Amino acid sequence: MVYIQVIDMQVPEGQLNQLRQLVQDEYLVAIRDRSGFVRADLLEQVDDLNAVKLIIYWSDQRALENLHKTGVLAGSTQSIAARMQGLRIRKQSYIVKVSVDKNDTIAV
Repeated sequence: MVYIQVIDMQVPEGQLNQLRQLVQDEYLVAIRDRSGFVRADLLEQVDDLNAVKLIIYWSDQRALENLHKTGVLAGSTQSIAARMQGLRIRKQSYIVKVSVDKNDTIAV
């Protein structure tokens, strides 16, 4: 079962490029080799250029919890917020219960 963390971010006006670089070059670099990391996607909202979602897929909840237990600023959303004044962050976590792709039947 996959565990997903959704991080909603409201970026200060005109700082989307800076956020994208921080996420790509620092945050994802810090977490991609962590045990249980599967993948991540940064979604930029089409009708609100200051709203983004970072979707991070983990093998299970324990993998994400272990990331937070390290106490290291690198690989934390606080590391991004510390570098971008005015950034608003909201985190939510989900367990995938139903999944389907083009070639499979619906899995529950």
